[in-house]
Amino acid sequence: MKIIGAAWIVSGMLLAGCSTAPKPDEAPRPPDVKSVPEDACGAQTVGSLVGETLTDDLQQRISDRSRAANIRVVEPGKSYTMDYRSERLNIKVDDQRMITDIACG
Repeated sequence: MKIIGAAWIVSGMLLAGCSTAPKPDEAPRPPDVKSVPEDACGAQTVGSLVGETLTDDLQQRISDRSRAANIRVVEPGKSYTMDYRSERLNIKVDDQRMITDIACG
């Protein structure tokens, strides 16, 4: 009798494992994203200046020509936020302040 009772319990457990789970809640819709022009910071306009030494005068000319909302000079060994801002112009320089890259971000 004990064996039959145990068989019923095991059978019930096995059948419970085959039942379907409740449908999960739907994921929320992602927020709408504004389309941003490909060169919102003007990097393509001033990209020819890679290889030049960055001076205050050159930085002002870059600012005038690119029309970027703001400019960030990225120097080696310094800490910077990793947030992407399409309207910000990043000017990467080496230890001698030679421009190695100009990009939005």
